[in-house]
Amino acid sequence: MEKLKTEIGKHYDRNQIFYDLFWMNKKNLGMHYGFWEEGTKNLHEAIINENRAVADVLEVKKSDIVLDAGCGVGGTTIWLAENYGVKVTGITLSAKQVKAAEGYAKKRKVDHLASFYIKDFCNTGFVDESFTKIFGIESVCYTEDQEDFLKESYRLLKPGGKLAVADFYINKPLNKRGEQLVADFCRGWDIPNLPTLNEFQQQLEKVGFINIKSIDKTKEIGPSSKRMFIVMGKFVRATLRFLEFLKLRTSRGGTKATVSQYYMFKEGVATYNIVSAQKP
Repeated sequence: MEKLKTEIGKHYDRNQIFYDLFWMNKKNLGMHYGFWEEGTKNLHEAIINENRAVADVLEVKKSDIVLDAGCGVGGTTIWLAENYGVKVTGITLSAKQVKAAEGYAKKRKVDHLASFYIKDFCNTGFVDESFTKIFGIESVCYTEDQEDFLKESYRLLKPGGKLAVADFYINKPLNKRGEQLVADFCRGWDIPNLPTLNEFQQQLEKVGFINIKSIDKTKEIGPSSKRMFIVMGKFVRATLRFLEFLKLRTSRGGTKATVSQYYMFKEGVATYNIVSAQKP
């Protein structure tokens, strides 16, 4: 488990440059897919749409105390602080991301509301019932056993508190092509495994959560998935292959994963959902 956490931190440290160059906008600092709802003009708007969708599901209000489980460089954490005046704590396994997030929060003048720590969201060390809302955007998938994250979230939430997870889920049974797509995707992005939506919902129920709901957003991430496929999967992949040929870089399969994710969603191998639940 410790080795996995180390690899996940290294994954983001290693690939941050690609997020900076090809994905992340300095306005939103978002590293997730984003939702291309009707009228969305660009990736920046799509990422804000996803932030807003998660906030709506959680019913965020100013009096809340929120945990961003897997905060990246603080994009959604800072957005919530700016737009809701809410206290938000962001945690990540990457020291580089924490340093960057703290700098962005200070620059945006929300460092009194947004705080960041290097912590494992399956074992945070925070006291019981510290938060009213918890969310993870494309981060819970990095957990070897997602039930560990759910147990920790349940412990951390106050009674009546809400959890929201925006992430990938596979559709079983898989044929050989589907199995290969999922394997390439997980290997390239250092993801241990992916559950089905039903399996994840059953885990929520087992832990004790109630009012479990799911919103399918696969269609809304489509343009981002295609953009990732074209820019990262083709252009960047060709560049990295050249560097690998020159022995200036070792292949880790990350760009192959960006190709696989496109076909996973296009061919119905996987879906993208916001799953929410409440602590009684």
